[in-house]
Amino acid sequence: MGLERIEVENFKSYLGVHVIGPFDRFTCIVGPNGSGKSNVMDAVMFCLGVGSRYLRGSSARSLINSKCNHCSVTLYIEGCGERRSFQRHVNWEGRSSYFVDSENASYERFKEVVEGMNLLVDARNFLVFQGDVGVIGGMMPMELSRLFEEMSGSVKLKDVYEEKQRVQARAVSECASLFEEKKEVMSRMKEAEEARAQEDVFRKLIERKHRIQEEMVLHEIQIRKARRKDADDEVSRLEAESRRMQEFMDDKEREVEVYRGKISEMRREYFEVDAHLSRQREMLAERRARKYEVEQERDKRRARAVEIEMEIRGKKDAADAKRQEIERRRKEVEAVDGGYEEMCKEEERRRRRLQGIEEKKDVIEEKEREFLQACGEDLEDLSGLDLEMFSKKMLLDDCRERMEKLEEKGSELRQMVEEKRKARMNVLVKIDALERSESELCGRISLHERRYRELVSEEKRRNEELSWILGEILRTKGRRKIDSRRSMIQGAVETLKGMFPGVYGRVVDLVKATQDRYEIALSVLLGSHDQSVIVDTERTAMSCINFIKEKRLCKMTFLPIESIRDGSEGRGAGNASWEVEEYGGAVRRAVDAITYDGKYRKVVSFLFREKLIADSVEIARDICYGREIKASVCALDGTYIHGGGSLMSGGGVGRNKFQEDELDELMGRRIRVLEELRKIQDAKGEVSHVEICRERIEMWRRSKALEMEALRELDSCIEELELQRTENGRLVKEAEESLECVLRDIGVSEGRMKELEERIRKAESSVFRGIFPNDYFRSFGEYKEARENEVFALRTMEYEGVKAKAELRIEVLRQEIEDLDEEVERLRREAEDLNKEPDGGLGDVDAMCKDLASLEERRKRSLETFEKARDEFKEVNEEFRRLVEQKNKLDQGIVSGTSSRERLEEEIKDLLSFAALEEIEVPCIGCRRPASGVSVDEIDFSGLEGSIEDLKRELEEINQKINSRVPLAKAERGGDLARYMEINAEYERRKAIAIAAKNEFNEVKKRRAHMFMECFEKVNKEISRIYKSLTMTETAEGNAYLVLENTSEPFKEGIRFHLMPPNKRFREVRLLSGGEKTMAVLSLLFSFHAYKPAPFYMFDEVDSALDKINASRIVSFIVSSNAQFILITLKPALFQHSDGLVGVYRDPHEGVSKVLTYRLND
Repeated sequence: MGLERIEVENFKSYLGVHVIGPFDRFTCIVGPNGSGKSNVMDAVMFCLGVGSRYLRGSSARSLINSKCNHCSVTLYIEGCGERRSFQRHVNWEGRSSYFVDSENASYERFKEVVEGMNLLVDARNFLVFQGDVGVIGGMMPMELSRLFEEMSGSVKLKDVYEEKQRVQARAVSECASLFEEKKEVMSRMKEAEEARAQEDVFRKLIERKHRIQEEMVLHEIQIRKARRKDADDEVSRLEAESRRMQEFMDDKEREVEVYRGKISEMRREYFEVDAHLSRQREMLAERRARKYEVEQERDKRRARAVEIEMEIRGKKDAADAKRQEIERRRKEVEAVDGGYEEMCKEEERRRRRLQGIEEKKDVIEEKEREFLQACGEDLEDLSGLDLEMFSKKMLLDDCRERMEKLEEKGSELRQMVEEKRKARMNVLVKIDALERSESELCGRISLHERRYRELVSEEKRRNEELSWILGEILRTKGRRKIDSRRSMIQGAVETLKGMFPGVYGRVVDLVKATQDRYEIALSVLLGSHDQSVIVDTERTAMSCINFIKEKRLCKMTFLPIESIRDGSEGRGAGNASWEVEEYGGAVRRAVDAITYDGKYRKVVSFLFREKLIADSVEIARDICYGREIKASVCALDGTYIHGGGSLMSGGGVGRNKFQEDELDELMGRRIRVLEELRKIQDAKGEVSHVEICRERIEMWRRSKALEMEALRELDSCIEELELQRTENGRLVKEAEESLECVLRDIGVSEGRMKELEERIRKAESSVFRGIFPNDYFRSFGEYKEARENEVFALRTMEYEGVKAKAELRIEVLRQEIEDLDEEVERLRREAEDLNKEPDGGLGDVDAMCKDLASLEERRKRSLETFEKARDEFKEVNEEFRRLVEQKNKLDQGIVSGTSSRERLEEEIKDLLSFAALEEIEVPCIGCRRPASGVSVDEIDFSGLEGSIEDLKRELEEINQKINSRVPLAKAERGGDLARYMEINAEYERRKAIAIAAKNEFNEVKKRRAHMFMECFEKVNKEISRIYKSLTMTETAEGNAYLVLENTSEPFKEGIRFHLMPPNKRFREVRLLSGGEKTMAVLSLLFSFHAYKPAPFYMFDEVDSALDKINASRIVSFIVSSNAQFILITLKPALFQHSDGLVGVYRDPHEGVSKVLTYRLND
């Protein structure tokens, strides 16, 4: 319900067609200054027919975009269950066309439809422009009164009121003129009557007529005086009783105020203790949580210390292994040095030996040639074998090197497996520590956790019970409100029955169900008409309505039997009689289920036309949906299917049997449930560490899961390393087999070489006999080897390489040992830090628990005292409420009696006015005086005789006699008597016109005053509530009310708007500050919504003078309201809470406004 969207075309800064919206229940229009935000509001006003001077334009043409020759705005509004579209189009000539639902309409028709949706364009009850807050806040009392006239619609009766006033004055003036002429004719007639004896009888008749009229007037005045006296006595009695009751009320109210102050003080003390207790619980929970965190940290430190110890042990083992390797490498270097020294000595000996045999060199060479000829082939074979042996030895070296590498790799793999296994042991230690910590903590909180779950379950159950209780309280208050209204209507009907004979009573009292089982269905079918009042004629109904309006009683509906349209009982429902018969006794017409007096037949036929009662919902559905019969059917359980097809839930019977103590019982249950919820919250606070511990346990479980994943990865890695070790073992085995094969080949070659060397040795012995052996060489081979030796250089390079490699490895191992030592030292320092106890700053938890128990006991005592005082206050307040109810009944009686007295005084005044016009002299004590200056208390009624009925009969006879003599008087007096009769008839007619004009004027005045007061009273009631809600703080709240300067004709004078902001004194709204004035004016505008709600409300930067607190209060009110609000604002404090945003920006290139829509609730 509300404004759906706006379509603008070429309006002001909007070029082309733009769709603004859709609008949610709370929408904010935002954008920079000058972007065209306020033009959206101007578009709404333009579409609803407001002139250009109110839209910041000189003419209608000035509202068209400068680049176009026409503009239009269309509003799509949903209200009162219907969706309407309103469009206004302006052409280049400035002529406007209006459309309602796409159909052309006159401005009058357009305005009528718009106002039918409570969009009062003149009063602007749905729009607040920039500056309107200041204007309304600065209004004088008469200006505020005119605003109420526009809002209430009573201003529409202003012209009629003034016209009726003029007509009344003119009728009274004409009546007075005719009366003067009548007096003149009467005087001439009296002169003529004195001269004519034949007219004595006529004169006597006239005089007797005047005396009878005088006596009748006196009788009427006497009767009304007696009634007025009775009314005065009754009012005096009631007023005395009311004053006495007021004294009791004042005393009781003072007692209530004392109790209220005492309860407020007790509540304050209780809340202080409760707040202190809550803080202590929070501190205790924090300490306990910190304690658990410290224990967890301690467990972590222990696990880390064990892990560090294992790491230190591993690193020490690695360092020891590296030191052993260094020692081994040093020994290898020493062995290399020893071997090298021995090789150098051998080289020196070789050189000396060669020098010693130098003189035999030529002989040796000759013998060598001979030797080569003798065993050259063997030497070649030996050389080949030597080369083959060299390759085999190279292969042997390769095999041995491969063996070494494989063995080294196996060692590395073994070391890696050991490291992984150590890491696996560390992970197992961590997992075990986590499991132990989890098990220990679960054991600690097992009892508390069970208690915590019980508290959560109990809290959920209590919250559900509280929701049900709150719903029942709302329904009970609604039923009580209905019952209160019914009681008020019943009292008003009894008053009306005593004043107007044509009032018969309420429908619910005059119509009875034939069986008890029909009561629910009949109650639903009657709806609100069960409290309608049956009267005889429209005149009686209007008299009752005027009386109700004058006395400001409750609203009532009247059903005049005389003028109500008689819908035949058979109509509608009668057409479905065959269906009724088809269902047997399961369906019957509503009129057949009731008993009533025959004179109410037309009303009953009107109320129960086309309505049936079915035994079940299924039958009702079959009638309305299955057979599509246009009838309204209600089941016995109250389920109501309207003729249009809508299904509603009924069942309102039994509300009058509602017990007064039901609401008190519900309120008591609500208080008890709230107290139990508070206790549950307190108990949850005591075990709040359970939630923290559960979070810790969950964290540990996640850590355990991570460690288990690491364990699985380590197992997988160890398995893979074991596979690699297996593979490496296989390769080692293969290398060993290759080595054995090479060694076998070398053995064979060595055997062959030995055979060749033996033959060569024998040949050499025979050839070099006498030369070798000698002092230097044992054989030629040895000599040749020494002569051709080139091993020294190679062995020197080999020794140097081996030594350099060993020394480099030693240096690397030393550096690694230093790194390991540093790492071990760092781990030792870390272990020392871990062995230190963490300082959690826990304080004395036990002492805090004792303080908490003391505070709980204090809070319990405070609560008991508060509840006891509250029960006493409830009893005192209940007595005060009963006194108020009795006072209200007395005041109602006073109002009724005062109304009767005022009506009697008005009738007496009318009678005296009639007597004054007729120049009747009334008897006073000691003399007779004209009626114009006489008070009713001065009249002497002691000379009255007979009854007024006898006087009426005699006056009728005299009038017949006078009329029979009129023709004769005309003939005899030449027209004087006829002229008198004509003037008298015209006077009576004019007098009737004057009385009717007066009644019409009074009726218009009452209607105008009623419309004004209906609006005023509703707004005055709402403004106090709304202003309190908008200004309520923790310590105080504001108050606001409206005061009429003229209560009888409120529209003639002003209205004063008084406010009391929180912690300040009362003052008028125009004397407030900017922010206070804004809150006051918005309270007034929101109050108008309660009187005549509009489909939507649009405000233009009304929050400019508000701070964040007041802006948040406005947002809270808007969010809690069921109306649609569209705010143009620049403050995030407002638009961040909206359901949707409409962004307006100006295109820098085209210089026109454009729109973006963002729905926050999507």
